[in-house]
Amino acid sequence: MIHPSTRRLRTVAAAALLTVTALIATACSGSAQSGSGGAASRSGSSSGASPVTVTDSVKRKVDFPNGAISKVAIVGGFNVDLALALGARDQIVGIDEKTIDQENFADFPSSLSIGASADALNYERIVQSGAQAVVLYGNQPWQAAESSLKSSGVEVLVVSSWISQDWKTNVELLGKVLGRDKEAAKVLAFTDKVSAFTARAGQVQTQATAYYEDNAGKTIGEEGGKTLAFADANIKSIFADSPGNTIDSDPAAVLAADPDVIVVETDNLYGGRSDAEYKSIADKLLARPGWKNLKAVRNGKLFLYNPWAFDLAGNQISPLFFATFAYPDRYQDVDPLSVVEEWSTDFIGATKFTPQGYVYQVAAR
Repeated sequence: MIHPSTRRLRTVAAAALLTVTALIATACSGSAQSGSGGAASRSGSSSGASPVTVTDSVKRKVDFPNGAISKVAIVGGFNVDLALALGARDQIVGIDEKTIDQENFADFPSSLSIGASADALNYERIVQSGAQAVVLYGNQPWQAAESSLKSSGVEVLVVSSWISQDWKTNVELLGKVLGRDKEAAKVLAFTDKVSAFTARAGQVQTQATAYYEDNAGKTIGEEGGKTLAFADANIKSIFADSPGNTIDSDPAAVLAADPDVIVVETDNLYGGRSDAEYKSIADKLLARPGWKNLKAVRNGKLFLYNPWAFDLAGNQISPLFFATFAYPDRYQDVDPLSVVEEWSTDFIGATKFTPQGYVYQVAAR
C-alpha cells in the first residue's frame, strides 16, 4: 500500500501537533472496558468527567466537553489498527467498507459500514451509529465531513497515524480522546522497542540505496510513505528527490541507479502468499531488460513482500524490515516477523497470524 500524500502534513509536522489542555477524569461509573481509565461509559461520555481538548494532525483544536468518548467511527486501516491496539474495539461503531475488507482478520460485521471509502462516506449512517466523533487522515476529505456533520454534534478528528514521525503524538492523541491513556503507554513501549532495533541501521558507514515498486508498477517520490520508511532505516530511495507521492517509475533510471536493495510490493492480503505465487511474480521481474544484471539481484537483495505485515503500528515496523534487508549483518538476532506476530496477537487481536507468506527473498544470481 502506498501511503497518502505528506506535502501538507509534513509542513504541519514542523509544529507541535498535540496540545492537551484538559485532563481525562480519573474515576467514573460504568467504564467502556476495564483498563480504559474510567473515561467513558458505553452510553456516552461519563457524567462529571473533565473536558478533553486536543490539537489534531491538521492543527485543529477539537473539544470534547463531556470527557473522553465511548463511541467512534473510524476511516482508514492505520487508524483502525491503532484503535484496536488501544483496546477500543468495543468503542468502534462505524468503519468504511474498504477498511473492513482490508482488516479482514478482525471480522468486523458489514453492519458497521459508514460508506464505501473515505471519498464516499454516508454521513447519515455516521449520525445513526451514535458516534461522538469520526476519525480520518489529513489527506482524506475531512473538510467535507466537518461541513456535513456540523449540525449533528459529531466531531471530526484528523489523525494521520500512518506518518511514522508523528506516531507518538497520534497514539497519545487518540488514547486521550478514547480514554485509553494506559493502553497508549503500552503501545508506545512496544514501538519504542521496535525503534531501538531500527536505530542500528544508523550506525552503518555507507548508506544503502533502494528501489520500491508497488503492485501496479509505480514507485514513490519524496512524499511517499515508503520514502519516509526507507529514511527511518537509513536507506535512500532512488526516487526520493522526485516530486509527488505515487509516481511513474522510470526503467532507465532504475538501471542507471543500480540500487543496493529492491523491494516490490504485492497485494495486501492477510494470510500471506505461497512461494509459487511469489516466484511467478519474481520471474516476470527478472525478465525485464537489464534486471538480471542489477546489483540487488546479483547479491540476493530483491525482496517481494505482502504489505499486510509491514503496514502496521503507524509505519513503525516497515523500517525495521527494510533495515534488515539492507544491513543483514546488524540484524542476525532480530526477526521482524516475530515483531509483527507480537503486535498481531498482543495488540490488535489477529490471533491466527503466522509469519509465513509475507516476505520472499529472490536467490542471488
